[in-house]
Amino acid sequence: MALSKERVYYKAVRRAVASVGSEASLQEKLSIIIRGTARSMKAGTSMVLLDANRKKLIHSSSWGLPQYYLRKGVLDADRSLSEVVTGQPVVIADVAKDSRIQYREIAAQTGIVSILGVPVVLDGIAIGSIRVYARELSEFSNQDISFVTTMAGLAAVALNSHRLRQEKGEAEPGKAGTVVSTAALRQARSVTFAHPSEEEFARILDFYNMEWVYEPRSFPLRWQGERVTEMFTPDFYLPGLDLYVELTTLKQSLVTEKNRKLRHLRELYPEVKISLLYKDDYDRLLAKYGCGPLAQTRARGISRVLYSATDIDSRVRALAEQISKDYAHRRPILVGVQRGFLCFMADLIRQIAIPLDLDFMAISYYSGGDNSVVKITKDMDLNVVGRHVIMVEDIVDTGITLNYILNHLRARGPASLAVCTLLDRRVRRIVDVPLDYVGFEVPDEFVVGYGLDYREEYRNLPFIGVPSIEKSATKGSSKQKG
Repeated sequence: MALSKERVYYKAVRRAVASVGSEASLQEKLSIIIRGTARSMKAGTSMVLLDANRKKLIHSSSWGLPQYYLRKGVLDADRSLSEVVTGQPVVIADVAKDSRIQYREIAAQTGIVSILGVPVVLDGIAIGSIRVYARELSEFSNQDISFVTTMAGLAAVALNSHRLRQEKGEAEPGKAGTVVSTAALRQARSVTFAHPSEEEFARILDFYNMEWVYEPRSFPLRWQGERVTEMFTPDFYLPGLDLYVELTTLKQSLVTEKNRKLRHLRELYPEVKISLLYKDDYDRLLAKYGCGPLAQTRARGISRVLYSATDIDSRVRALAEQISKDYAHRRPILVGVQRGFLCFMADLIRQIAIPLDLDFMAISYYSGGDNSVVKITKDMDLNVVGRHVIMVEDIVDTGITLNYILNHLRARGPASLAVCTLLDRRVRRIVDVPLDYVGFEVPDEFVVGYGLDYREEYRNLPFIGVPSIEKSATKGSSKQKG
């Protein structure tokens, strides 16, 4: 005999309660909640969580929904239903007639007719939503809404439990009750990477506490009538930067087709920001942290000099003159990170003609482990509230490290924050950080000298050059931050 709806809901809630109180992972707990909701209501169900800026809704778990619907794109919190804005359940009786559906056409193609959205509330603030997608016209009864509200409450309990146990050791934990931390978001997701390089890149993003979504959207590129014949799915989306990233570890000669698709994507979707990391780019990114094939090399001398001691001296003097002019009567604080900036900082401050203060920071480096996160191992000693701060960098390439440090400093309330870098390797940029003072734009080559090292060698060279690198079976590290 078929169970009544009340009994079905009761059994699903009981299973969810048991899972929340168990030692299962956060991902497993949320999966049980979503699966129980979907099966009980005989409808597709998903859970989305707000990102740190409360602007995007990131998919974390689903049941009974096809992949092409899940890859429709990241949802904008202010354009998709309104349950996370109002904190109240929302019923969309007819998707075809309601403007609150961000991807209405794809929903219709999937056969979705009605949607129920119930906020996941933590400490009185909505942090996400459980959404039920029915394939038949439904008004959703009070009993249905009460059931999903209960399951959303259990999801909030699971997230809060994870926060209390895990966030204490985070470098930059999310504010209680306002956001779900990056650590919790990645624990809540169920991701199967297609290639090891994608998993490694995700770990690097996790290290810097940067939110990411794996393959969130498939862009149609070609059609035959109304049928889509070609699509492109970028590997990652970074909500905080509104940026898609595509990795390719193929040989350069095989990347032509991918470049063609990217060009076509940019023509069809000019508002979309996307970066392509080639195999060489990715290998160099890993080499910065002592990982990957380029870390298995050793340098043998200098192949050529990029900037002579005279070139460097002339450029440093020009930068110092500009800083002295811009910061007259403001007494800036110059801040350096790690060790590569030492030569540049020493020469720069000797040429600056106004009073200034100095301070230093140190951060941990990516280790490749499952739980590695960036940490400030030595913070500034000076109070920067209301002060004018200038970050002094030796080299900026990907911008990931610098972006993390700048966010850390902004939170401390300086009057202004600027960046002065000797070298700008813009061709490798992932995070578009603003640079106020730049010495040289360096080509896409590994460089040493004038404070920059290769395995702790070459720092004391008076010029900047390109080392001759040969393959070696000996492991080592090559860390040029960015």
